[in-house]
Amino acid sequence: MKIGIDIGGSHIAVAVTDKNLIVEKVEYVYEKDFKKEIRKNIEKYLKEKIAIMLEKYEIKSIGISLAGYIHENTLIISPNLPDLNGINFSEVLSEFSVPVFVNVDSLCAAKAEKEYGVLKGYQKGIFLVIGTGIGGVLFDKDYISVQEYGHMVLVKNGNLCRCGKKGCFETYGSMKAFKDSVEENLGISNHSGEVIRAYIRENKDDMKVKQVISNYVDDFCFGLSNIIDISMPEVIGFGGSFSYYEDILLQKIEEKLKETTLFIDKKFMPKLLIGNFHNDAGMIGATLFN
Repeated sequence: MKIGIDIGGSHIAVAVTDKNLIVEKVEYVYEKDFKKEIRKNIEKYLKEKIAIMLEKYEIKSIGISLAGYIHENTLIISPNLPDLNGINFSEVLSEFSVPVFVNVDSLCAAKAEKEYGVLKGYQKGIFLVIGTGIGGVLFDKDYISVQEYGHMVLVKNGNLCRCGKKGCFETYGSMKAFKDSVEENLGISNHSGEVIRAYIRENKDDMKVKQVISNYVDDFCFGLSNIIDISMPEVIGFGGSFSYYEDILLQKIEEKLKETTLFIDKKFMPKLLIGNFHNDAGMIGATLFN
């Protein structure tokens, strides 16, 4: 068995995995006090949870999934978790004497879905992890690479992105962008994704709700169409917290792409699929690199 860890922009999760199965999992959504000293608190949280799991299971290695540029188990830079820049997880977790492997979250999630999930059997495709930001991976047979789709510019002098540029795709198409719009237009603030989804489902015929969804779908499809034109994949898989909005967003995105001329040739319209492992894909995939 192995320990898989997902460190996101809004939550952290730690699980014991056995290939594609999660044996045990704990997770925590960051609260204000936790965020004030997020680096210190994440290190403490990881050590506490790992210690408990090592007592219960025979663990071969620890895999960590997170967004940013990573080199030799060190997070060099992360737009969504800047307080963690420079952290070396091998050093942080050295007391456990278990090998540690760190990889980009989108690559981890795509690895899980390609080997065991919704992308298995496809030759050329894309996997997008959509949460606080947008991470992307392109695969073509045995070739796989991380793509910075989230930071392609859609709008000149548009919304300011945490990376420092303006108009990035993730400032319009991420779940953070969607939730910001919900808060601004529907007055639902400081609530979990579960509460937001429940509200939208209960008020699906409300004109304000419809407009929020429509605006998001328009922006999302504009960015997605560029990705389709560039890569011409046969399938696009979606993970991250976006995967929990399948009934709210996916059909509308498919309809928008089909009814417009957003991309060059509609014969290259790929299949759009929600990942089998939802927000757990990063943890599972993180354990598949060692």
